[in-house]
Amino acid sequence: MMLNRRSSLLALLLATAVSGSGCLNKPGPASNTVASQRMKPGFNIFSPAEDIEMGRESAERILRQTRMLDDPRIAEYLEQLGSKLAAHASGEKFDYQFRVVATREINAFALPGGFLFVNAGLLEAVRNEGELAGVVAHEIAHSALRHGTSQASKQQIAQLGLGILGSLAGASENRSLEQTIGAIGGLGANMLFLRFGRTAEKEADLEGARMMAQAGYDPRDMAAFFVTLESLSSHRLPEMLSDHPNPGNRQQYITAAIPNLPVSPNPVKSTPEFTSMRSRLAGEAGSIDRNNRLRRVGPKDPTSLNQITRPAAPDSLTSPFQAEDGSFSLRIPANWSPLRPDNNNWLFAPEGALATMPDKSAVLTHGLLISLLNTSGASVQEATSLFLQRMVEANPDFSIVNPPQPTNIAGLSGLVSVVAGQSPVTGTREVDVTYTVITPRGALLCLIIVAPEDEIHLYQAATRQLLGSLILNR
Repeated sequence: MMLNRRSSLLALLLATAVSGSGCLNKPGPASNTVASQRMKPGFNIFSPAEDIEMGRESAERILRQTRMLDDPRIAEYLEQLGSKLAAHASGEKFDYQFRVVATREINAFALPGGFLFVNAGLLEAVRNEGELAGVVAHEIAHSALRHGTSQASKQQIAQLGLGILGSLAGASENRSLEQTIGAIGGLGANMLFLRFGRTAEKEADLEGARMMAQAGYDPRDMAAFFVTLESLSSHRLPEMLSDHPNPGNRQQYITAAIPNLPVSPNPVKSTPEFTSMRSRLAGEAGSIDRNNRLRRVGPKDPTSLNQITRPAAPDSLTSPFQAEDGSFSLRIPANWSPLRPDNNNWLFAPEGALATMPDKSAVLTHGLLISLLNTSGASVQEATSLFLQRMVEANPDFSIVNPPQPTNIAGLSGLVSVVAGQSPVTGTREVDVTYTVITPRGALLCLIIVAPEDEIHLYQAATRQLLGSLILNR
């Protein structure tokens, strides 16, 4: 949570890259049996040219809002690997483009029209080039089979009925980009491009397996990587496993497809280029500028991806805190230290969770921020909307992920909202869960739980304790 500084943030698109739900695709011919046959894109009311337009628009927004890894050789390596695989893609022949996102989250995603993004954390997580080729082939398949706009098409039909076909499909060639995006619900509908159901995921797996085999790789490396991912987290699956088919099932149906694929007896497992990429990614070759390395804030300043420290989780033991004016009190995890940056704000953070930026501003990466603001008689809805607007203005790349929803706070009607984006310190997606309520004295009390997305589950019990202990005084 930035207090006095504009921050760069991961676009909301990356919150659900590759994961998601609700795909309405019917199984393609290779979804069930014949993996050696090339698949064809399914139902779609949009043209391939519109895939490219919408994908480019979304990609440009991501590039404006999200830090890419600043290493031309790593970018070149991914481009060469992607081009090698895309040469065997079926479906539409897009001009595929590949970029590396500077975040440690393990993920990758494909936009319509061949715009692909791979997180640096995924490049670190794969064990060999075969596993990376599996992920990249899977994402190319999503673009080639036009899963994103097919999903958007079917949702639009479900909402508006078959009558929309004449106005959309019949007028496809005459629509502008603005009209096309508007037809599926505005730029917020970009989420549809990334929310694939299990049928689409299986199609991408099998189409990707065929591409891998034809490019000289072993498709079993794709399945092996997803099994590896499942073992990386005991609490929260990496983004790439969210709502995907079970890794064991994937391994079974990919293995079953092997006899129908032209798998080399000596498939590519790794290459000198892969080894060089991993060396550069870890900073061992000194090629990545210190400011571009992917770090988490902690007691020590890590110098490579393999030296990651995280602040301790919230303590179950609590300590009392009361505002100086007596307007509110609550209990805070015992391992969180208080800080009063100004008269209207309080910070509570574990050791190593408060960083100082070069401009001397403070950045809270884990913990609690409390603000007490004058409402001038506004309702909780009005005051909360203004507060969230100011949060986003102070951190212009942040997005409101979940708009205010009613909740009970200390026996009063309050609201809970979620703002999220990329922390400039940890390099990961930050989640700010914001609770707001009008106090008996007429002020807006804002309690913001701050944590990286992959640690927010550790803060659920502490949040319940905080809210349960909150007392508002007259």
